[in-house]
Amino acid sequence: MKIFLTVPPNIHYIEPYAYIEADKSNTIRPCLGLLYVAAAVKDMPGMDIRIIDANVDGLSLEDMELLFTKESPDMVGFSVLTFNLLNCMEVSKIIRRCSPQTKICFGGWHPTLYPQETLAFEFVDYIVVGEGELTFRELVKVHQDRKNPATKELADIKGLGYKTSDGQTIINPSREVVKNLDELPLPAYDLVDATKYSHLLACSGQVVNIMTSRGCPHRCVFCDLRRTPYRYRSPDNILREILFWVEKGVCEFFIQDDNFTINRKRTIEFCRLLTDAELNIKYKISSRVDCIDDEISKHLRNSGCYRIYFGVESGSQKILDYLEKGISIQNIKAAFQSAHKYDIDCCAYIMIGVPSETDEDIRLTMRLIKDIKPNHLHCSICTPMPRTYLYGKLMEDGVITHDYWLDFAINHDPSFKTPFASQLFSAEELRRMQNTIQKQFYLNPRIILKEILKTRGLKQFTAKAQMALKMLFH
Repeated sequence: MKIFLTVPPNIHYIEPYAYIEADKSNTIRPCLGLLYVAAAVKDMPGMDIRIIDANVDGLSLEDMELLFTKESPDMVGFSVLTFNLLNCMEVSKIIRRCSPQTKICFGGWHPTLYPQETLAFEFVDYIVVGEGELTFRELVKVHQDRKNPATKELADIKGLGYKTSDGQTIINPSREVVKNLDELPLPAYDLVDATKYSHLLACSGQVVNIMTSRGCPHRCVFCDLRRTPYRYRSPDNILREILFWVEKGVCEFFIQDDNFTINRKRTIEFCRLLTDAELNIKYKISSRVDCIDDEISKHLRNSGCYRIYFGVESGSQKILDYLEKGISIQNIKAAFQSAHKYDIDCCAYIMIGVPSETDEDIRLTMRLIKDIKPNHLHCSICTPMPRTYLYGKLMEDGVITHDYWLDFAINHDPSFKTPFASQLFSAEELRRMQNTIQKQFYLNPRIILKEILKTRGLKQFTAKAQMALKMLFH
């Protein structure tokens, strides 16, 4: 059975909450979701599975059409986010036209949030709701047994959406999350050329992304992971993946978890394992500020952690409380002080345009940035994302007068623009502030000098210089 798991080319661009020039940078990371799904099925008998990443391989829509016409796979799968929905649809239309017998499956966050609306697309045969490894494996199994499986066989697959022979859409009962992540096979990096992926702020030639946990127990109102079941891989299991890559000459890793340090005991055990193994690797993580102190910072640094990405969000306690971050300004200052003490780079994620946020609140944020002295800064604009608590709250309060994300899920208009949450500033004002904040930070001579001194090789220097020029003349 021939299966292509596909990352579509970036044809349509929906403006994000992130700084646009950084979002459009040439940094391309592997889709770990697809690599995990591929790993779940690649060992099945008679399986020919490939990862088609149009962006890393520079494939156009015309290239994709030639590929699917020639190869005519049995099934094509996409990891679909709301922001790449239009691109997935473009490729799906091509597949339906040039290889009509190919089954098309949409998985990921978008079909999980909008299952009926996604399955209603005429070219989508299946959707996977929730975590995809086990559901997709069972779907492939019934297709191996029968080219056109009966409705009864599909009905037994939890987490699957499908269409009956008469066109009726069926969404099966949901599947429980994977409780023991150690039971999952390691992502199928053997199906891609890992050397093609890039990280603008890396400190070596090749970086491998690792995911060590899923879900989050915290309450941040803007996040789609709010209070979802938190599960994590054991330190031994993570080390096994790192050792696999070290044997291939890789010495730098990006632990892609939203918050690697939630479980203090696991963090310390992992750091000790790395330190004792003497692998001489470097890695970077993301963390909440209230999960970092001198003991954790020391363990992280000794084991090779060179950068922490912190969700600072605001220098106003009023705004932090509105966002239900569960942290204080003192937590923020203490975390940065601790990381700096152990010579760990810090990146501060801040957010402007929160409902009720004033000029004074933004000034407090910029004052805090001066106090904590991050090495990197990422300024985003508060955006009510689909089905988040913030989106629901603003709808209840009448600030959002209609469900525009649902409208987009149904009508998928390419001209759609992401509305922001602020009630006091226009979208244009917020973009201007965002641009000014990023420029003021990165065009600081102190920051420029540090970046030059940390740059490795001509390729990274060129990428950083191009980013600087975009910021300067944006």
